[in-house]
Amino acid sequence: MKKTYLFLNTSFFFWFLTLIGWFFSYSAITLFSFVLSILFLILHFNQKKVSKMFTKRQNKPTPEVTPTPTASTPEAPAKLEEQITIATPTISEEKSNTIISRDVIFEGNITSNEQVHIYGKVIGNIIGKNNTVKVMLNGQVTGNITSKELIVNGRVEGECLSDSISIENNGEIHGTIQYSNLSIKKGGILSGQAKVKEATLHNEKVTQLKDRVKHDLHTPTDNIDKDIASI
Repeated sequence: MKKTYLFLNTSFFFWFLTLIGWFFSYSAITLFSFVLSILFLILHFNQKKVSKMFTKRQNKPTPEVTPTPTASTPEAPAKLEEQITIATPTISEEKSNTIISRDVIFEGNITSNEQVHIYGKVIGNIIGKNNTVKVMLNGQVTGNITSKELIVNGRVEGECLSDSISIENNGEIHGTIQYSNLSIKKGGILSGQAKVKEATLHNEKVTQLKDRVKHDLHTPTDNIDKDIASI
């Protein structure tokens, strides 16, 4: 028999004696057994409450101990700094080019200190100064182009003035070009006049040299004529 039911069973025993005493009209035994039955019943309920409280304390979850931050926590700021350095563009990336995207029609002149890439359509003059102008595949330019280097893989209608002109496989130039170096790949089209820039400078030097020679030849004869006249 379990100890938890000891008082309850004892209470039932005295309650049974109370019924027997009441049946045989023993008033003293009936009263005494009745009091003991109630007493043991109260003890049983008190023992039950105490056992419940004890089990609650045993089953109470122990608080979890959170780990204290160690010295490795500064890794988060370090990772943040790495992300910031990766996100910030370098000096070379900040140097942007002038780009006319596809399906864009730009009307007006373009003057740029950086490279000019034409993917769409430009109606106007392009001045690239000392940089490169690229007319990409399906790109179109209607106007004059002045640059240090010109690469055409699209269509250009106008006068092109550049030190180096390269017409790619799908490139077309319709107009006058002035160049120092010219390259036309198989499939490239040039329709118009072509002039070499160095030829003009060479002709100017030749004419200047001829004038100097003529001047040097005439100078001694003039001196001889003057000497004859003085005699």
